[in-house]
Amino acid sequence: MQEKIIFVFPGQGAQYIGMGADVWHDFAVARYTFQEVSDIAKRDMAHICFHGPQTELNTPENTSLAIFAHSVAIARVIEAEFGMPLYKIAYAMSGHSMGQYSALHCVGSMTMQDAVNLLSARSSYMSTAQGNGGMAAIVGLNKAQVEQCLVAAAGQGYAQISNHNAADQFVISGHNEALDTVVQTAHNFGARIAKRLNVAVPAHCALMAGAEKMLRVRMENMQFEAPRTNWFSNQTAGFMSNPVDISDALCNQMTNGVRWLEIMESFPKYNITRAYELGPGRALTGLIKRAGVGCAARHTDVVSNVKIVLKEIQDQMVQGR
Repeated sequence: MQEKIIFVFPGQGAQYIGMGADVWHDFAVARYTFQEVSDIAKRDMAHICFHGPQTELNTPENTSLAIFAHSVAIARVIEAEFGMPLYKIAYAMSGHSMGQYSALHCVGSMTMQDAVNLLSARSSYMSTAQGNGGMAAIVGLNKAQVEQCLVAAAGQGYAQISNHNAADQFVISGHNEALDTVVQTAHNFGARIAKRLNVAVPAHCALMAGAEKMLRVRMENMQFEAPRTNWFSNQTAGFMSNPVDISDALCNQMTNGVRWLEIMESFPKYNITRAYELGPGRALTGLIKRAGVGCAARHTDVVSNVKIVLKEIQDQMVQGR
């Protein structure tokens, strides 16, 4: 293939009622994938994805498994179309936050059973350790200004940058009182968007230290395989291939931020020219397009786009012969 493809996988926040229903309807392999996740999780993930209610879908454990099921279902559609694993099509894969687990399963590092069980445990640990915290989004300020917002909130509790998604797009995690101050200060600085997110867990910050410890214990006896193609770690923003390092990075990620901007900015270094977002929503597609890194991007949130992606990959395979 002439173009280098990266498959990217969304994280929590991409979920919505009805997600995956059309791909489930059109592709038998997608139906099988949803059923496989349901059997392992011991709950009907297709029903939760398609019908909710929203309160049930937004339960952290259900959110993670719903997004994972949708993402992997689309991956299986692509694999079935071309008769090969996704990692033989991709130059690289990466996931945003819990999307790393979807990516690791698709690069051959983690079995379906392990991925589903770990996502369930991870969500449970985060809910247990959450405390009095949450998350907020800031758009339209630079990093120095966001750091000034954090300084302003220092007397109100703990807060830190948990996602750096674009040059002027940040997610902050921390104590509720500190987040309120961060949001108000960001408004004072002229941020285009500064708001609390409907998330009850302060992910990717020091308040998740207890969750990180529990995840480390859970992973002690688990075996990962080396990725069969390149895998970007949120922890380092670079390729990671050693299974021990991968396990350690997934644990570290509980208390450290997602370096998504740095991952995208490395695409030109590796001549990655095309990105496909597998799963619900189109947030990562939008970030890649706006990053100006010379990479075309397309989402698969609707089945019509899934079919376009299949056609584009087929065309690239023909051109590469």
